Amino acid sequence: MQSYLDLLKVLPKTNCGKCGEATCLLFSLKVFAKKLPLEACPYLTSKDLLELKSEGLTFNQLLENLKSIRERFREILNFPERAEALGCSLLEGGKFLLAYQDLNVLIETDHENRPGNIWELSGKTLDPRDEILIYNYFLFNGKRPLTGDFVGLESFPHSISKVKTLKIYAEDPLADLFSQVEKSLDKALEGFRVTERETYKGGFSFCVNVLPKVTLKVVYWEGSEEEGLSPECKVLFDRNILDYLDLECLVFCVERFAERLRERCK
Repeated sequence: MQSYLDLLKVLPKTNCGKCGEATCLLFSLKVFAKKLPLEACPYLTSKDLLELKSEGLTFNQLLENLKSIRERFREILNFPERAEALGCSLLEGGKFLLAYQDLNVLIETDHENRPGNIWELSGKTLDPRDEILIYNYFLFNGKRPLTGDFVGLESFPHSISKVKTLKIYAEDPLADLFSQVEKSLDKALEGFRVTERETYKGGFSFCVNVLPKVTLKVVYWEGSEEEGLSPECKVLFDRNILDYLDLECLVFCVERFAERLRERCK
């Protein structure tokens, strides 16, 4: 495994607290920092433990990746122009406000109009995963306009493995969540930038802007017990979305949306 994200994917992500940490994310980070043993999670099977230990987990790689991409981000010239094109709002003091998932993120600029520190508007430090994603959003600097035509991840080149990852770690958890919390879903979605909500017999769909230029179209079918059909969820992306983020980042966007939505439904 190359990062703590790979470990996080194996965990139940229920934030049960039985390992002594408040969330599965914190557990993953502390395992990679060698502050907790894998065995602290009671839900990892013997097979999981054997595979994880044999793959030699390292924490430094995440830190190095974050450091490298942060340096590239801070080298962007004329950041205000790029920030405006990518949907940011200019605030007093040369700061920019970026709408991300259900958060508002502040971005500093220096006297040369280069970007600096970023953090949540509430004052909290960003999750390293979110920080890396946001840096990538600005580094990609989408060139072509969005089409408004939504397609499945399988429509993009070299996406076979990512399609499977998306289903296991995002679409299936969303389908499970939607089937359980239909009555409280509207309130949970209020924290996100949701548009085009449609309800129809057997399901619903909506669009959510996880970044100003990155819109997910979420489609849910409730299935049928009589016909033995389980609930299903499909997430679609704009046909030109790869100008704004790569496949791995897109999958993470959906995973992160599922995580944050589940937290709001509790």
